[in-house]
Amino acid sequence: MDIRLLTGFVTTAELGNVTLAAEKLHITQSALSRQIKALEDMLGVSLFQRVGKRMRLSAEGAALLPRMNAVLQASRTLQASAGQLRKGESGLLRVGACSQVIERFLPDFLARWQRDNPSIAVQIVEGGGADLNARLGEGAIQIAINAASFLEDHYEATTLGTLSLTAVATPELIGDGDGLIEIADIARHPLLLLNHRHASREMLDAACRLAGVSPQVALESNAPHTLLALAEAGSGIAVVPAAAPPATGRLRARPLGYGGRVLSFDICAMWRISEGLPPYGLRFVDLLRRHIADAAEPATGSEKVVLMRRVGA
Repeated sequence: MDIRLLTGFVTTAELGNVTLAAEKLHITQSALSRQIKALEDMLGVSLFQRVGKRMRLSAEGAALLPRMNAVLQASRTLQASAGQLRKGESGLLRVGACSQVIERFLPDFLARWQRDNPSIAVQIVEGGGADLNARLGEGAIQIAINAASFLEDHYEATTLGTLSLTAVATPELIGDGDGLIEIADIARHPLLLLNHRHASREMLDAACRLAGVSPQVALESNAPHTLLALAEAGSGIAVVPAAAPPATGRLRARPLGYGGRVLSFDICAMWRISEGLPPYGLRFVDLLRRHIADAAEPATGSEKVVLMRRVGA
């Protein structure tokens, strides 16, 4: 349906005079009259009754006026949305991340983002490293917040920060201190580990191979909370990224290391080169990088060994 016809009808209805309506629309009176006639022919009803020099809505016209106003408002909204999309000011971002990163870094960040960017919706998808990589490759998500080890040649990436591994257990298993504990010292105890969907598990396995130890795996889980609950019960030592929920109650947390250096890995925001990111997507990544830097782990005083591949910031 031609929006001009609806505009002509609504303007005439508001002013009650074809001459005044034509002046407001910057068209001739005859052109406006033809538009009204065309709309009446299209709808099959008479929209106006002429009373002297004024145009009065017919019963049909009065019934249709609110609906035509709604159509015009929808058209204006559609045009405004399209304009925002052209300028990169509106859209949807589908972002994937693991549960630890979501819990540690995203709540405050997303609240601030939505407040400052109400026309850009963000949909969060939770998953492990390999799962996120697959979803990114399929186009199910636009941005994957993942370990640098999952970066592929057809991805572009920005380093967001570094996560270190932490051993969490009761004092009976790891002592009361908060200094670095070696992988060899925890390998002789039952270990509560994230499953192989997670980059932190890949790092732990690599560190065990380097140290020449075989871990005693008591439990594999996808949920850090499960590991911490069992650790608090004394069932073993949980190994989780520092982004996991903090140790509470009887639990103690110590940086996990190999050869005196803390085990850590880079996390990146990565996206497909072929698709690229809209301007608001690039802005999202940059603001998230700054947010993670502000929330960075406090220094432990120990040098870090990064077993995952690093990418450029």
